[in-house]
Amino acid sequence: MDMRISSVYNAYSVQSGRGVSQSGTRVDKGRVDADSVSLSAQAGDYQAARRAVANAPDIREGIVGKIQEMLDAGTYRVSAQDVAARIFRGA
Repeated sequence: MDMRISSVYNAYSVQSGRGVSQSGTRVDKGRVDADSVSLSAQAGDYQAARRAVANAPDIREGIVGKIQEMLDAGTYRVSAQDVAARIFRGA
């Protein structure tokens, strides 16, 4: 067989699942290797943090309730300087 034809045949055999590996050796069709994924410790920490954020409530009811009570009573006061300081701090 011509070398180019042989290369095409081997590539076709691998892609079509005819039991020939890339090295050209036969493989056992009864054996199935399971895919596996391994994550780093940092990736595991990231996933745990994402789960914690996803499970956290969007609204902190206790804080919102206290502010609502103060607003209703007319006792909620915020100075303009505090607001400006927090805007510049990014908090």
